Amino acid sequence: MHNITKKTDFKVLVSLFAVEAIILIVMLFVAHFSVNGSIGHTNLHSEFSGSMHNICTNVLENSLGGKGVSGFSSLYKENTVENAPSVNEEMCKFYTFNLSDVGITSNMLRAKKNTQMSGISLNTATNTVIAPAKSDFALGKFKVHNDYVREALDLEEILAKPLVIEPMDNSSILIYHVHASEGYCITDSDKYNLRSHTIVGEEHNVVAAGNILQNAITSRTGIKVLHDKTLFPEGLESSVSYNNAAKKLDEIYAENKNIKLQVDVHRNAAEDGNKKYGPTVEANGVKYAQISFVIGLDWDPVTGDRNDSVNPYWEDNFKLCMLMIEKLEEKVPGICRRIELRRNPYNQNYAENSLLTEIGFAGNLSTEADRTAELFGEVLSEIYG
Repeated sequence: MHNITKKTDFKVLVSLFAVEAIILIVMLFVAHFSVNGSIGHTNLHSEFSGSMHNICTNVLENSLGGKGVSGFSSLYKENTVENAPSVNEEMCKFYTFNLSDVGITSNMLRAKKNTQMSGISLNTATNTVIAPAKSDFALGKFKVHNDYVREALDLEEILAKPLVIEPMDNSSILIYHVHASEGYCITDSDKYNLRSHTIVGEEHNVVAAGNILQNAITSRTGIKVLHDKTLFPEGLESSVSYNNAAKKLDEIYAENKNIKLQVDVHRNAAEDGNKKYGPTVEANGVKYAQISFVIGLDWDPVTGDRNDSVNPYWEDNFKLCMLMIEKLEEKVPGICRRIELRRNPYNQNYAENSLLTEIGFAGNLSTEADRTAELFGEVLSEIYG
């Protein structure tokens, strides 16, 4: 018998049993009367009642997994409103991690929001310390490049708590671009034009990649995605652009209180001899631009001192990057370059989770970057959907 999950299902089942019982009573009465027509009324009533009692007892005692009448009562009790899970009981995704010298893998389970557990399920790595700048760190395909942070960071401390992804009901994701004019190559010949690195608009640049990312998430999950395409007039001057972007973020968050994830989409830039650098990886005959992540920590840009209030989310951002790298590498091995560490928060202090991602290089074709943006959206959908 199938499980019954609603009180209405129980009522339907009882009704069906009642109908079948009436039919059975009539049939048994006719048969019994035909066979025993000569027996007196009192004997007929007594024998018929005894037969029905035995039949009903047998049916009930062998129904509902042999639980009989108690099965009906317990079934009804289990599905009452009083015993149903509370609608206010938030079940979140908890991601914990296994560390080893050959790589990092994650584990996901669902639990109440305030459940306490360690963020490390298993640790067999011989070294978990990211050395001060300048240094490189690797566990398998997980790589960290540290050019700026002058303190050692230990993964065991970062992963003291798991990464918790709350349900996205009535929440949203924000995509924006501190450098909205960062462009890609349209053709292979564009790779040799070292004077042009920017494209204004929504084609062949990071805004176009952001559009693809937005569509990839909404089409898979239905989550509301805000895509701000503001072009800040300071161009590529880093500190001014981030300061002006922060002013825009203040406006966005004032109007949208439920942003759970913030994604700042960039692309990298470098030269390879006489042309723009644009490495790719290939999977199933398709070329993808590589992707990297930047994590801003909690140093105050003004005072130069470390302060937890500057960016209280950087450890969760780090865990999210770890998870993203694992899942992206499962789909297209080699697609992730590394995590790059920065002292300043880089505006990653606005939402519970923030990603600053660099999709490809200036020397990548826009088609290569677009494929990576689509894959990026697919992975985010798996985590937040």
